[in-house]
Amino acid sequence: MRFIKITVLVLALTLAAGCSVSRSATADGAPLARQVTESDHCGLTAPGLVYISNASELEKLASLPAGNLSVNQLRAIDLEREHLVLVGLGQRPTGGYGLTLESAEIIDDVLELTLNARKPAQDAMVTQALTTPCAIIAITPEDWERLRVSGDGLDTMTREQ
Repeated sequence: MRFIKITVLVLALTLAAGCSVSRSATADGAPLARQVTESDHCGLTAPGLVYISNASELEKLASLPAGNLSVNQLRAIDLEREHLVLVGLGQRPTGGYGLTLESAEIIDDVLELTLNARKPAQDAMVTQALTTPCAIIAITPEDWERLRVSGDGLDTMTREQ
């Protein structure tokens, strides 16, 4: 009897652990996210993220007064198949800052983007100008309900779909 109870407990724990769904690619094998571009001058003076799912939202991004993004490259993306996420570091005092996509994974309906926030070394020679660095990431719009962006040197940001 004790053996049956232990077996049932082990099976229940195994099933509970297996309920956490994790994927790193779409159903057809495409990556969940890919970095499209980055810029030192996106025009966002505060850290944050901008979610772009259609052409009118992309045009709003193009109209940022201090932005220096290559929007033509972004217009080539099929926004029916991929959405865009602009992740900004906010205003920085010099050049040498940036963001790089490290990984993307869907865990329990949350698309987790992990980015690496770079900063210049103490002794690095950098441009002496205010910058607003960002990265633009193309993501799958399917199979997730919440977006979470985090990483070393980056505050965690979330957004509902």
